[in-house]
Amino acid sequence: MKRYTLSSSPLCEQKRKIRSQKLGQIEELTEQYIRESDETIFNKLLGLDELTKADTVFLYHSVGREVSTVKLIESMLKSGKHVSLPVSGENGTMEFYPFGSLSELSPGKFGIPEPPATRPVRPKADDVIIVPALCCDKRGHRLGHGAGYYDRYLAMNKCFSICLCRKALLEDRLPTEDTDIAVSLVLTD
Repeated sequence: MKRYTLSSSPLCEQKRKIRSQKLGQIEELTEQYIRESDETIFNKLLGLDELTKADTVFLYHSVGREVSTVKLIESMLKSGKHVSLPVSGENGTMEFYPFGSLSELSPGKFGIPEPPATRPVRPKADDVIIVPALCCDKRGHRLGHGAGYYDRYLAMNKCFSICLCRKALLEDRLPTEDTDIAVSLVLTD
């Protein structure tokens, strides 16, 4: 069984420091800012042509102080879109599974709500995948929690990708490695 280990390279150490700083910044954001940011991002998302034209929307279920996706999930399901959420697997892999209602979700590997692992679906070229991040830069690079789930998934699945990032957490430039996959669009409040 392959295990992923944390590198001690200077670049990885730099990323760990930024992660720590961003986690502190996230905790300092006011509830009012978070609510307003969530609403602005939600409204901007609904106006995107790529989202309107997509047959299937690949989302994440937000937790904690991440940009909220619950309202978006409900909106997409209500509009008749196919919606899929990730299920974390072994060795840093994940697959997306369809579902029809938030009531079908249950806590998964990391306590994040997941759909039942029935039949995995893959994005087609005209689908949209919306990915989480602690922060992003203006070039489309994102910094997550460091496990690389989304980078591996994006590297294998080509479709329009959107990262939701609060403007207060947006950076000009993040350190990147060859394995870091930039998204098509960073959407902020």
